[in-house]
Amino acid sequence: MKLKFPKRSKTHVTETESWRILDSLAPKDWIVREVTERDYGIDAYIELVDKNDEVTGQLMSAQLKGVDSITWKKGNGGKKLAASPQIKTSTAAYWHGLPVPVFLLVADLAAKDIYFVPVKEVIRGNFEKIEKQGSMTFPLSHSLSLKSSDGPRLFRWFYARERLQPEFAFHITNLISQMDTFADFIRMNQNRDSFMEVEVERHLQFRALYESCRMASLYLESEWPLEELIELYRMDRHDWKDDWALLHEKTLDYALQKLEVLFPALVRKALTLVSETQAGYWQATDRVFFSLCSNGELNMRLKQFEDEIGR
Repeated sequence: MKLKFPKRSKTHVTETESWRILDSLAPKDWIVREVTERDYGIDAYIELVDKNDEVTGQLMSAQLKGVDSITWKKGNGGKKLAASPQIKTSTAAYWHGLPVPVFLLVADLAAKDIYFVPVKEVIRGNFEKIEKQGSMTFPLSHSLSLKSSDGPRLFRWFYARERLQPEFAFHITNLISQMDTFADFIRMNQNRDSFMEVEVERHLQFRALYESCRMASLYLESEWPLEELIELYRMDRHDWKDDWALLHEKTLDYALQKLEVLFPALVRKALTLVSETQAGYWQATDRVFFSLCSNGELNMRLKQFEDEIGR
């Protein structure tokens, strides 16, 4: 009589090989902690170690999926693109609610490579799918892999971007909400007596404008034309040799001339993000703000500002 024995499933083989590839490609500054309970869409916690070998709590969650081979197609600009395996939208909703960045890692067994997706950004751009569909896919880019020379650096960049998402959301909201106030400040505070110190209230208003524009520029991937604040202060001290005055009108004028060019484009991008690119997300999380950004009035006021400054 021939005895029957358990057979190892294809799923288990794929899973084991996927982990082997991840173990071989994970950068040295990653600490990968495998999760034993995986029913909720998280297979591992990854912690990033900084350049001084310090563990500072830079934590994220990850799910690892394995496929025999990824089928790539050429997209715009010749970029190689593909779709991830299907993910339950209930899992995507769970990822969205986690307080840390989440990455989907897709192991290509044939290529022995790992491709990664920062999932929360994709979810915010496809929020309606979570309510209407049972599953969804995530876009894969051939350039976003752990084997590529820029892969680990880009992974850290996406991690840092997502970690700052609450700040980005605040400054995007603030930029739009304070559009008229900021526009008036830009218009009314140029061409003053260059040698005068900027008084406290206007100085603080400038800092608020600067920070909202800087954070919005970073999130909306617009080129930032200004030096860091600390560098502006250094320039001011160098020009005026004044240890008592923190900011002179000449330096403020220099900064506002740069922001005058950037500001309307930033606000327009922010309005598009809220009312179009991430419409489903903003409708679900702040319906009133979404409605205010979508009714066209803010765009008309923005156009008026552009006409006034000749843009």
